[in-house]
Amino acid sequence: MFKKILVATDGSSHANRAIELASDLAAKYNGNLIILTVLEGGPLTEDSKRLAREKGIDLQPNITMPTLTSISPEGGPILHEAKETIETAHIEAELAEAIIQDAKERATIAGVENVTVLSQTGNAAEEILGAADSQGVDLIVIGSRGMGALKGLLMGSVSQKVSHLANCSCITVK
Repeated sequence: MFKKILVATDGSSHANRAIELASDLAAKYNGNLIILTVLEGGPLTEDSKRLAREKGIDLQPNITMPTLTSISPEGGPILHEAKETIETAHIEAELAEAIIQDAKERATIAGVENVTVLSQTGNAAEEILGAADSQGVDLIVIGSRGMGALKGLLMGSVSQKVSHLANCSCITVK
């Protein structure tokens, strides 16, 4: 019935339940499980910082940058902003890798034999829909609320957008 299942995860409790359900279905139907996490960029949310600490990720990475005397057009130093952006991207990439590995381990324990992992950068709903189309999935499994719960209340949740716009069946897990 379900030969290709895409499960999106951000490491939240709802996403972890989605991984459990998607893994169960993939194991039952001997399907392929595609695990996707999306890096949205920008400043780290408090939920992301909490999860990073839980996963043992250093929130103060020691990234060295060359010393430059460049000044932005507004008159402020650009090097400090660039370093913060690089540090945030580094933390986000480490967090995404930890989330993916945790999800893959859960799937393997559940008996899924064919697991593919993907990490994308961009708008979560758009990247999930794009991956579902490009991978030709039969089913998308997604948590009802992720780490951006407040943002979801204001702008409409990722799960709502995905379920309305997907070209395949969707299961939203609470």
